[in-house]
Amino acid sequence: MYTMNKLISLFASKRIFECRTATTRLSADGKEIPKVKNIAPRITLISPDNSVSITDLKNAQTLSTRRDLKLVKIQDVDAKTRRPVYKMMSSADYHNEELQKRKEKQESRQQATNKGEKLLTLSTRIGEHDLMTSVKKMLKLLEKQYEVRVVITGEGQESAASEKVYTLIEKNVKESGKIVQKRTKGNTLRFQLLPSKVMSTQASDNGINGPSDGNKKNNGPL
Repeated sequence: MYTMNKLISLFASKRIFECRTATTRLSADGKEIPKVKNIAPRITLISPDNSVSITDLKNAQTLSTRRDLKLVKIQDVDAKTRRPVYKMMSSADYHNEELQKRKEKQESRQQATNKGEKLLTLSTRIGEHDLMTSVKKMLKLLEKQYEVRVVITGEGQESAASEKVYTLIEKNVKESGKIVQKRTKGNTLRFQLLPSKVMSTQASDNGINGPSDGNKKNNGPL
């Protein structure tokens, strides 16, 4: 009888041990190792009223869906909290945010492509040969991605002469740049030349396609 009870006890202990090994982890000395709970990574959540809370991404997604808001990641990892930062935005706020990002991107591209400005001052009494030399200089500067500010000065009432010089410059540089900010004050005419690369960047950011290669002309300054 004693032997039978011992066998039953050993059999029961074996089953309990097998059950425990299937559901728990044991250390080398037979002690249970506590289970590690899977905790969702925490995020910093900014509400539309700029109030800040700490939650997990799943809860933030549920909350934004319930409020009919967009959940936007605005920072991968905050340097102080080491948590990603999300913000709930209305459709209007999200649209304005995208426009601002696009504007900053466009300004960044312009700064990267534009090397700076050069100033050229011309007189209405300039000869045709000297004028064409100045035009070629403008074209070289535009090719090197410089913006060129041009000032045409005259004496007395020489607005017609200033316009004549301006028209000749416009005709010869239109394939390489664009004239902007034209203005006349007294006997002085001023304008600015933008290189074509800056123009194409602006057009691309605004969703405008430039002319195809088949429609481009390559007339020289003359």
